[in-house]
Parts: sequence; C-alpha cells; structure tokens
Amino acid sequence: MRGVVLALGGGGARALAHIGVLEALQQADIPIRGVVGTSVGAEVGAFHAAGVEIDEMKRLAFGMDWISTLRLFTPDFSEGALSSGKTIYKFLEPYLNGKKIEDLKIGYAAVAADLGNGSEVVIDRGSLVDAVRASMSFPGLMSPARMDGRMFVDGGLVNPVPFDVARNHFGGPVLAVATHAVPGREPLEESSSPEWQARLQELLQSSWLQRWPQIGEWLKGFRDPRNKAEVLKNMGLSSVLNRSQMISEDMLMQLRQRLMPPDIMLVPEVHDIGLLEFYRGKEAVEIGYQATQERMDSIVELAG
Repeated sequence: MRGVVLALGGGGARALAHIGVLEALQQADIPIRGVVGTSVGAEVGAFHAAGVEIDEMKRLAFGMDWISTLRLFTPDFSEGALSSGKTIYKFLEPYLNGKKIEDLKIGYAAVAADLGNGSEVVIDRGSLVDAVRASMSFPGLMSPARMDGRMFVDGGLVNPVPFDVARNHFGGPVLAVATHAVPGREPLEESSSPEWQARLQELLQSSWLQRWPQIGEWLKGFRDPRNKAEVLKNMGLSSVLNRSQMISEDMLMQLRQRLMPPDIMLVPEVHDIGLLEFYRGKEAVEIGYQATQERMDSIVELAG
C-alpha cells in the first residue's frame, strides 16, 4: 500500500514544524497511513488524523502571539505544576472533543509516560483529546493528566520521537520528524528572541507575580544572559530542569534509533526556537516545509 507512517516528536513550539511537513507531503500527494506522536507532535498528528485542514492548522499557529502563549499556561498551581492544563484543553476541544481514536480514518496513537511506574504508554483507543492532553503534560508546566486511575506526563520523557512505536503499530515505511532540542545545537537558554525577553521582563515585574515569588524564580530561567559563560554561571531553576530533560531525551532517542531506526529521519533546523516561543509558528512551519522539500525525492521513493 502506497504511503508513509509518520512519527512526530515533541519540542514545544519547535514541533509546529510538523505542520510544514504535513503541507509538503499533501502537496506531493503522499498518503499518510498512520501517525504516532509525542507531546506537541501528538497534538499536530491528532489534528491531521481528525481531518483538520492544513490551512486551519496554519491559521492557528500563525495567530499565536506572546500573550496567547502565556494564556495557554495560565497559572493556577494545580497538582504540582504551573498550570492545570484547562486552557489548553479548551483550545483542543473544538477540533478533537468527542472523537474516538478507533473511529479515525487513519491510524493514530499518542505516547505518554506513566508517572506511577515510569513506563511508556501508547494510547491508541478512547478519547482523542484526552490522549493528546496526556502526551503533552510537560512536567512542571502542566499538571499530569488523569486517565483510568493513572497519571500521565509528557511522552518525551520516554520516547521523544516515536518511530519504533510507529513501525510496531502501523508497519512501514516510517518517516520520522525530530524537533526536540539537541544539546549543543540550541541556545543554552530555551528562549532567546528579543521579543520574548522583553515580554518576559514585563511579566517578571508585574504586580500579581510579586505574590508568587516561586513562579518568578521559575520564569527567570527563560532569560537570556549575554554570553554562555554567564548562562552557565546563572542558570535558573527552569533552565537546569529543562536542559537536563533535553539531554536525557536526546540520548534516549539515539539509543532507540540504534535498535529500530526509521526509514527516513527529518531534522528541521528549529533549534533556536524556544520551548514556549509559539508566536514563532510561521517560522517553524516554513522550516518544516523546507526540510521536507529537501528530502522529497527520497520520500517519494519511500512512499512507493
């Protein structure tokens, strides 16, 4: 059967590049037989599997600004995280709510991590919106998702780019897209654009934040000191935690790649886009599109 199975990785705002990948594949008339996603990759993959048009995905991505980004993670300090995830759930509902994974026209699965026993969990049945919410529960930023008496966190902790799950579930050929940050290839700080830094400084000085000093300390980790030596000397709490997770995720992906590599791995150059820089969606989508076009001859041959 002609087509490819997609494995879409996480990476926060970087993973918006998946929309560009989907657009390039659609223009080349390459069928997508199945999709497995982690974190934001699970979200983009779910939108596609649910029949959301590329233009609508781009409209949503391009419409994000720094205010919209902050609203997605409105602090309510629920269950060990900055945000309960209610705002993100409301964002997903119009597109995914009421849809069952087993009823989708193409195969779909989302990867999450079981907070209780540390295992990888592949969610391939049940509520689509709940599966996405579970897969993108970034530790510390969004509270764990509760499903069937279990608690789930971001799938990137166990499988940053789920190409092995894609092959096991839907066969091949597997086209994987890695958008997670890679140590040494990204800025030491998660977010470095002048706009983000200016808005972050405003937020840190806001009156309401003074009542929550622990949140201020967490947000300080997203500041961008002038040089790497200063970064290493003055890393904030979030920088240390996020960078440590980044190192683990990349090593885990490399180990999995040795055991069961994808047929093609795309690595869009989105490393300088910060974890929460969703307002750079247009840039991320274009990078994903170009990365796919550069490998299109190989992808067409792979698709059969």
